[in-house]
Amino acid sequence: MEPLGWIHTQPNELIQNGSQVLPAPDVIMHAGIIEDHKNEWSGQDEIIITSSFTQGSCSLTAYKVNDAGNEWGRKNQNIAGGVANAQGYSSNCYEKVQMLLSDRFQGFFMVPEGGLGWNYNFQGVKHNVSMDYALRLDTPERFYAECHRPQHFLSFVQMEEGEETEDADIEDFLG
Repeated sequence: MEPLGWIHTQPNELIQNGSQVLPAPDVIMHAGIIEDHKNEWSGQDEIIITSSFTQGSCSLTAYKVNDAGNEWGRKNQNIAGGVANAQGYSSNCYEKVQMLLSDRFQGFFMVPEGGLGWNYNFQGVKHNVSMDYALRLDTPERFYAECHRPQHFLSFVQMEEGEETEDADIEDFLG
């Protein structure tokens, strides 16, 4: 098997100066993956696909990080203050590439074991390169599945439990 790249789900497209751009943290992560997996990732063939959930639709865009982008990403992996303080990032670090969607090509998904979910869209930025998790071949959970948003369901349970234990929201002074 040969890695083709990775997919970043995001709530909306990142637009700067009227053009859709690849977020700088994606280039840093991509460079880190290449650096950590030199035997499997060449840095020349892999792409990043952004999946943006715009109102009423889903937008897919494919990018290839070029040599300048990989070098920028490697240099800015551990910058003090985070990616916001990184200098020199521009659209010269990547290029948009053509993406073909077809039912003729089949592949597979690798999903986290243990019901962890893959979608951090509802949980803020929790992904970390030092996370410990195992992967298995399987069909991913739906986008809005419970495992992706445990805090929402915990809130629902707490609301229901609160309604059962309390007799009334407002005390009746006339009764």
